[in-house]
Amino acid sequence: MKFPKNRYLYIGGGLVLVLILGYFMFFRSDAVLVEAGSVTRGELLSSIDAEGRTRYHERFVVTAPVSGKMYRIQLHEGDRVPKGYVLTRIDPAPPRPLDPSRVPEPEVFPFAYNVYVPADGILTKIFVTSEGIVQAGAPIAEVSKPSQLEVVADLLSADATLVRPNMPVLITNRADEAELKAKVRNVEPQAFTKVSSLGVEEQRVNVIADLVDPPERLGDNYRVDIRIVVWEGKDVLRVPASALFRSGEEWQVFVIEGSKARTKAVQIGHRSPSFVEVRGGLAEGETVILHPPNSVAEGTRVSRTN
Repeated sequence: MKFPKNRYLYIGGGLVLVLILGYFMFFRSDAVLVEAGSVTRGELLSSIDAEGRTRYHERFVVTAPVSGKMYRIQLHEGDRVPKGYVLTRIDPAPPRPLDPSRVPEPEVFPFAYNVYVPADGILTKIFVTSEGIVQAGAPIAEVSKPSQLEVVADLLSADATLVRPNMPVLITNRADEAELKAKVRNVEPQAFTKVSSLGVEEQRVNVIADLVDPPERLGDNYRVDIRIVVWEGKDVLRVPASALFRSGEEWQVFVIEGSKARTKAVQIGHRSPSFVEVRGGLAEGETVILHPPNSVAEGTRVSRTN
């Protein structure tokens, strides 16, 4: 029995198709699922992030004008006091020893010194809380002006070298996520040693910033998060920071071309926690792999999860 010639063609074509399908089923690797992002243009803030503490800029320590018996201060910490308010009184006459053989006579003090509040403000600290004998010059209380609130943050000395007076500062408090504005007033000239939570000695420098419009909800010694803006751009070519990785001395990313991952070297500039400025190597609109897994290499077939 003879088969038509075209039947052999059908059988041969079928065998080739089976071989091709077998190749794709058994030899071609599955695509790696990856998260993708884009190279875009937009705003970029390069900042130094740190933890800071608020404090009143103007503080007045009220001291005893003379030695003697000070009467108890009737106010409490946090009370507002006007300038010239009599905080307490001090009798300068020293206490007399009692003689059991004599009938005690009432002591007559010729006068007592009034202790005045030097400026309008808040009573932030009472050093002497009870009635008793005080020495001249001893601190009695502290009065602060709440209208002048500043923030102090200690930075690594390497970061502090990037900070200049009048740089903008963005401040957030965990209780209220609305950003407050401040400006750097001073970078202290002397560093100090501080031991980190990991037990490493670090050289730190205090940076002081003034709040532009201090809110009433913030008081003295409150914890805040600060961002010192060292550079700002409005129309910057940027790539997500999570796409970058080091390869030797170069920064690189994986760009998705079709269904394949391709390696590209990138020249970068200013950085923020979310984005990095692109100065070369990428174009706007290109798709990059975020958090590239170890299973991705040059030419790996990938599939986007988003």
